[in-house]
Amino acid sequence: MFFSTLAILLALIQPSAPAIPGQNTGHQSGQAASINRGIGEPTRIPNQGQLPYMCDPAICDGILAGERAARLGPYRGILQEIARTHFGRPQNATARLEGIRRLMTLTETGYLFAMPDVYRNERDDVRRAVIDHLADSGEVGQAVLAWTAVFSKSADMRIEATAAIRTPASPAVLGVLQIGLRGTEHATIDQAGRLAGVIDAWAAIPHLIATQYAADPVREKRDLAWIAIGTQRSYVQNLIPVAGDGAGAFRPVIGQITEGFVMRVTDAIAIIYRTEVHHALVGMTSRATGGDTSGNGWSFTAWRDWYNDEFLAIARARANADHDAQAAAGFAEAERARSRSIPVDESD
Repeated sequence: MFFSTLAILLALIQPSAPAIPGQNTGHQSGQAASINRGIGEPTRIPNQGQLPYMCDPAICDGILAGERAARLGPYRGILQEIARTHFGRPQNATARLEGIRRLMTLTETGYLFAMPDVYRNERDDVRRAVIDHLADSGEVGQAVLAWTAVFSKSADMRIEATAAIRTPASPAVLGVLQIGLRGTEHATIDQAGRLAGVIDAWAAIPHLIATQYAADPVREKRDLAWIAIGTQRSYVQNLIPVAGDGAGAFRPVIGQITEGFVMRVTDAIAIIYRTEVHHALVGMTSRATGGDTSGNGWSFTAWRDWYNDEFLAIARARANADHDAQAAAGFAEAERARSRSIPVDESD
């Protein structure tokens, strides 16, 4: 089970990546094991301090360890060897199919994390096979798909990975979103926000609220600009005698006086508005509540108060309704099973 085994070893000097038991159980068992496990309870956004976690931090540690294994372990080299052997241009369809079959047998965490990057420039059949293989690899595969959707340099791979992520978002997917939205790269935060909006990850709403914009200080230690506001007046500053044949004159030297002020700009802060994050936030919250939340604009305070005062009540009501529906469905199924087990007296 992904949640209980993500605290994997960080010492990746050994030639093999740490295995995650249960990663080959497939979607059904992986999904059943992950429901309501490791996902943080919705809590109020504090006025100051740290935002609430989307999921257990151990999940993020395991994801980062798996990605590190893919970079530092032997997995990339083996995958590249498969690409040279089976996916080169001279190879025929039979060789390509054999290479894809070899990929399907590689289920270790390091292989799964390395596949999207190694094969991002391959043909459609290979990329599609990689995405399908990840989609069938349980919680680890979902984590890799989310990582690809947020961090991949290939736009095609990001799109295909996003489409393969199952909803509702599992703890593994929320862990990747938590890593992405807590990052420092604007492009990464935008892509994480976009993914959260596509899969309607309600747990990410506080982080989207907090990352709609950011202030980047300019670190250059010099004058960044001059701003002068004033009025210039001209006057005769000097006269230069000019003599000629039987004639003389004076050439005036014109001077200028500036009245006003000059401002030196030696420091600045650039405000970055992350439109992808903002649009994802507005779209997701509007769908969740059935109303238009765009009136909150870009204000952190307005969004925080709306989330604490309105959205949490809606989320709790929705959760209670889902719980009641599941309980009713379970009771109905138990009654059907009980009725089937009661023998019928055919003598009447």
